[in-house]
Amino acid sequence: MKQKNALYILPNLFTTANMMSGFYSIIESYKGYYLTAAWLLILSVLFDNLDGKIARLTLCESKFGMEYDSLSDLVSFGVAPAFLMYTFALSDMGRIGIIAASLFLLTGALRLARFNVLTTKTIDFVGLPIPGGAIIIASIILSILHFSIDYKDYKVAFLVSVYVISFLMVSTIKYRSFKKIKLEGRISIRVFALILLILSLVIYKPYIFVPLIGISYALSGPIELVIKLFKRGRSNHEFQDSKNI
Repeated sequence: MKQKNALYILPNLFTTANMMSGFYSIIESYKGYYLTAAWLLILSVLFDNLDGKIARLTLCESKFGMEYDSLSDLVSFGVAPAFLMYTFALSDMGRIGIIAASLFLLTGALRLARFNVLTTKTIDFVGLPIPGGAIIIASIILSILHFSIDYKDYKVAFLVSVYVISFLMVSTIKYRSFKKIKLEGRISIRVFALILLILSLVIYKPYIFVPLIGISYALSGPIELVIKLFKRGRSNHEFQDSKNI
């Protein structure tokens, strides 16, 4: 019984680490250490992925764990990135900057609330997951700081990107979920090689491939939607042509 209780604590420890990383990111943003703050957000994403996988592997999923994880995500992927982007680039824009940062936080909270009430049987996510939105913000800032880009010349682009990410989080666009992958099954050598390749690229050039992966995932939902609509329109057109013959 004690061993089972210890197993229940384990995923919650990673959830706690997720929240603490997000809170520490807020502190670092306040101090002006934006590079550290951005890396802490990415670390939060890692902890967030680990807590769910550990809970499923140990068969310790619980209602408490789900609620605790949701509250942690709101801090790490809602408040922390909103505060980071505001202090980094939006504070000079006045009210429009406040509105943009607030919108990111509000849409992130709505995204979490919708996820909590939707059935978990669905394979795909509805809307961009809030960790995805946070990692895009963090990775953009990482690249700007690493390559010494004068972000003041791209403030409008940064502002637009915040609105786009906010829209994607509350949209009904489907995104593939990787949390439901069963780790106990066999993984093909191709998938394993692809995972190793991605990890090696991220370790080799994190300032390039972390933003690339984050942005690619954000775009994957709209791209798949366009492809589905194109195929549906094409099939309807072919069906109409067959009726006219």
